[in-house]
Amino acid sequence: MRLLLIALVAALALLYVTLGLRFGYVTLTPTWLVNAQGQNRYTLEVYEDGQRVGYRGRCEVQSGRAVLRLLAPDGSQLVGRTCQKVGDRDEWTLHLVGGGQPGRYQLVVDFDAYTGLLDLSETRD
Repeated sequence: MRLLLIALVAALALLYVTLGLRFGYVTLTPTWLVNAQGQNRYTLEVYEDGQRVGYRGRCEVQSGRAVLRLLAPDGSQLVGRTCQKVGDRDEWTLHLVGGGQPGRYQLVVDFDAYTGLLDLSETRD
């Protein structure tokens, strides 16, 4: 039992150092992240001309940085936002919406030692 506990602690420590810890799923529930590293991608399909899609929500930053970018089907960036602590401000409202042409839109989130809350909801207009 003791060996199993040591292995679990070692696995969590390795996960913390390499990818960070994530509690939740970013586009479905408010997600607490601890030392999050790397990149996540979320895809939205648009089938009709003129339809707008994206994400709305907020981020609360304790440390680090998260850069959110909404990409059009052709790969160009439509809108972006950086969540990081600036002075006393540590909470940001997110409104990442774009569209107009059919295709696959992507939300790309780049984490750099990000610790905090990320609360996003999909939106379609």
